[in-house]
This record gives sequence, structure tokens and C-alpha cells, in this order.
Amino acid sequence: MKRPRPLRRTAAVAALAAATAAGLLAPVQSATAAAQQRTEPSKLAKFTQQKVRWEKCGVKGLDEAGARCASIRVPLDYSRPDGQTLTIGFSRIKATNTRHRIGLMMHNSGGPGGPTLDMPLESKAAMGEELAARYDLIGMDPRGVGRSSPLHCDTAGHWLRSAGYDTAGFRAQARYEAGLVKSCQRKYGEKLPYLRHFTSRNTARDMDLLRAVLGERKTSYFGVSYGTYLGAVYAKMFPGRVDRLLLDSAIDPARWNGGVNRDSAVANEEFLDAWARWAAPRDSTYGLGDTPAKARATVEAIARQAARKPLRIGPYTADGQQVPLALATLMSDDRGFAEAAENIRVLHEAAQGRTVEPTEALAAVLGPPGADMDNQISLQLALICGDSTQPRDLSWYRRGIEASRATAPLYGPLFKGVTPCAYWPNKPLEAPVLTGNDVPGLIVQSTGDPRTSYANGQGLHRKMPNSRLITLKARVHGVYGSYQNACVDRQVNDYLRTGRLPARDAVCEKAAGGGES
Repeated sequence: MKRPRPLRRTAAVAALAAATAAGLLAPVQSATAAAQQRTEPSKLAKFTQQKVRWEKCGVKGLDEAGARCASIRVPLDYSRPDGQTLTIGFSRIKATNTRHRIGLMMHNSGGPGGPTLDMPLESKAAMGEELAARYDLIGMDPRGVGRSSPLHCDTAGHWLRSAGYDTAGFRAQARYEAGLVKSCQRKYGEKLPYLRHFTSRNTARDMDLLRAVLGERKTSYFGVSYGTYLGAVYAKMFPGRVDRLLLDSAIDPARWNGGVNRDSAVANEEFLDAWARWAAPRDSTYGLGDTPAKARATVEAIARQAARKPLRIGPYTADGQQVPLALATLMSDDRGFAEAAENIRVLHEAAQGRTVEPTEALAAVLGPPGADMDNQISLQLALICGDSTQPRDLSWYRRGIEASRATAPLYGPLFKGVTPCAYWPNKPLEAPVLTGNDVPGLIVQSTGDPRTSYANGQGLHRKMPNSRLITLKARVHGVYGSYQNACVDRQVNDYLRTGRLPARDAVCEKAAGGGES
């Protein structure tokens, strides 16, 4: 999953498509991976000895912060380093306090498929000038996105769709997901040989190659959402090369088999219930119901009406497959309950047949995907389906949807439905990393995270016995810096400054003024 931007910026719909990982593979090292590790030192020499040519990034915020950007070449297939190569683009905000410099800090914003080039700007703001000045802050776009050999399957739209309320809705969802895979096959070939190498393991190898090119013995790392899984993969593969490890809104590696996505169904229902409790006393403002049950019923009625007849919202339409995705996308931060209510009111009026215009947020969700969104969706398809397998029997998904209706009537058909991985033509080249590691690290998780549930953070904590867990009592995905909680930010910055984890796990309360937790 992608880290949501601060509230002033519209969150990309790709923030939702994370974690649709697939069926279980044994967490064992493949023969290919073993061969790679035996041959890496000598065969990668031509890559690790590259010279970096720095230049302006051409991104306003980065250039104003004094950042410089560059690119390196990496093998498409690390088992064949003399073969085809990829370009990896990255930014660096260089440490200015060289006397007390700590080292590199790499980043990943989540997604998967989220560009990360400008993420150091957010870290810099969260850390403060004094601490940030001690790090070289590195924003590496992962292979396949942004400035790193971007993928483009020319997808027709976002990849999550609800299965709705009946057999016709389920079949429409399945056809749509199959169509996304076909769009990649038209572009990259029936068996997708090129896309097979866009995996989390290979992204971790790219990170380590970049570390070597920059001449550093170790690197620190800050990852959010899917970025926590990538960080755990890196720590598992290269444990001796990790300094500070910060994992925010975490994924339990054992759930990187489709479980994270399925967990989101109930987590989003709970978020909706919390919003309904907030909205009911404000019925005179929003007109969505004067009790929590009525406010929730209004939302469910919107989705059912859209399933009967697509809603007209300015130049856009929203059918029964799209509305649950739009609602989930717009509801990920309890400080945004009022903004969510404004958007739901527009949808409610459209469901009643009134003429309405979309808000900026609704336009971003309902509008056609641009090239950047297609790029992110294309990498999500390749990476999630390339990391692990998923059941191909459509009846398996149908049973999961029907079983979810009692506890997740709105979001069960969205998060438990068919995914493109059911149609992916290849098995993964390597097993996913489904176990933890012994590297010390700091995990930050909110209790009401609607994307990567709190249970995921607890699961990763158990699998990393030398880690500490900071719990925030709030409903948000993406905590450090983004949520601006003084208790969390202080403990994280102390860790980044000293390298010492808190003595014990900690719980932080939400500051006054936020939504219901």
C-alpha cells in the first residue's frame, strides 16, 4: 500500500491496491537465489563501480531543498548480470552536518508502485533540520515506476473493483481483472517474461547495489505500508547492511500472501462505523442520518443504488463496482471525517437523482487514470503477482465474498474479490519472504489502520524479536510525520538520532481535535 499524502494533497487511488498479494509459497530460498548469492561479488563489480553523475532533479520541492538526482544501471535479472539492464533513478538531499553525519537513509512510500523520489522532503520535515542534516536522504524510485524503467500496460482503470451484490457483479469483476492482465500481455508478451523480474526481492537487491555504488557500508531505511514489507525483505536478505530500520503502518510478512488485502475488508468497515458515529450528531450539517445506524445505511444505500444504475457526478459516472473503492479511498484518516462527509453528501445527492458536481477528491478517484497512475498500476500487477501466487479457482473468491457479507457487507466484495493474480500466466521466479528477521527495528502502527490492520503490525513485531512497537490510538494509515503526533514523532526521532530503540513498547494517545478513535 501506498503512504497517503498529507491531507492537503489528494491521495492516489493506488494507495488502495496494495497488499493484494497472493497464495502461499514456502519461505525457502530458491536455487536461483542461492546461485545469485554465490556469484554476486564478482559479477556485480561492473555495477558497483559505476560513477554517479549528479544533476538538478527538475522537481520544484527537491530542487529548492538542494537535492540532486542521478541514475544507475542494475541487472534486470540478477542471476544473469551480463544480460539486460534497467535504469534506477534516485534523489539525494545530502547531509550538511558532516561532522556528525550518521549515513544514508533510503525510503519507500508504499504502493507497491508508489514513486519515492520526493519522499525525503516529508522525512526532512518530520525529522527537523538538525536531525535531517545528519543524513543523506535517498529517494529511490523502485524498479518499474517513476524514473526507474517505468512499466506501462496501458490499463483502462484502477485495478480494484467490487463484486457487488449478485452473480452478474461477480462475473463483471472477474472479467475486468482478466482484462488488466491481457493489457499487460498485449504490451509485454503472452508469458510476460520481462515483468517477471519486477519483484520485492529484486527491488531489495537494487537498494543494496545503490548502497554499494554510494560507497556506504550500511544504510538506514524508512518504509511505509508496502514499504515495510520491502524493508523487512531487505533486512532478511542483507541483515549486516542495516543501520536504523523504521517501518510505519506495517505488513506482517506472513500475510503477504493475500491476507493483507483480505484483512482490509473488516478494517474499512470499522472505519466506516467510526465515521458514522462522528457524522450522526452532525446530521443538521450533512443530512446523512441522525444516528450511526442511519448514517451507515445511507452509505450502503449509495452503493446499492449505484449497482442498480450508475451515478452521474458531473462528467463522471460511478457504478456499483466503483463506489466502494471510492469510499475506501476517501476514508483513511480520522482527521478527514468532515471531508469524507462532504464527499459522501455529493454521492448521496447523486444517488437521489440530483445534479451534482464532483469535489476535487471525487474527480481524482472517478476520473480516468493518467500515465502516472497507469505506471503505478502496472507495477502493482507485476510485483504483487510476481512475488507470490494466488488461487485460480474463481469459486474460491466467490465463497470468500459470500462469507464476508455478514461482517463486511460493503467492503468484503471489494477486498475479498478476484484479483489479476488469478489470471497471471507465470509462477514467481523466487519464493516470497514470509518470515521475519533478527534485525533491530522500530515499528509504528495505528490501532485503526484501514489499510494494513493493527494485527499486521503486531504480527511483524512478533516476527522481529529485536524490534519495538509504538502504537498510536487513532485511525490512520501512515503515522510518522504525516499524522503529526508529538508522542510518536519524538520517539522515532530519538531512535533516528541515537540508534537506540525505546526500552519497551509504547502507546501514544491521539491529540485532541482528531476524529473518533
